Amino acid sequence: MGGTNQRTKIIAVLDDLFFTSKIKEAAKSLNSDLEFTKNTNGLIQKLKSEKPSLIIFDLNSKACNPLETIKELKSSSYLKDIPVLGYLSHVQTDLKDEADKTGCDLVLPRSKFSKDLKEIITKYSIQR
Repeated sequence: MGGTNQRTKIIAVLDDLFFTSKIKEAAKSLNSDLEFTKNTNGLIQKLKSEKPSLIIFDLNSKACNPLETIKELKSSSYLKDIPVLGYLSHVQTDLKDEADKTGCDLVLPRSKFSKDLKEIITKYSIQR
C-alpha cells in the first residue's frame, strides 16, 4: 500500500476568533497542517521559501488588507499559482467582485465556507 501523498500546509489569514476556532477544529479532525496569521507582515517573503497548498483570507479582516495582499500574490510569477480562497458575508457583492478582480481563485459566503470547510481542507491538505 504505497502512495506518494504528501501533507502540505494551508495558511489562514484572519483575525476572527469564531472562524479561527472553526477552521482549527476542522483541520484537527483531519490531521491537517495549518498555520494562522492575523496580518500579512512578511507573508509574501515567507511564501517565497515555503509555498502552501492554499491560502484562506477573511476578506473582512481589519488587521490586514486582504485584497492588496491577494493582488501582490497574484502579480508574482513565483506565487501566482498558489490557490487563494476568500470568504465574506453573502450580501457583500461589491467586495466579492473586487476579490474576483484581484485574482482570488474562490470567493465563498461565510455560510458555504463553514459548511464546506472539511471538504476544502481535505482537498488542499494532500498533495498528490
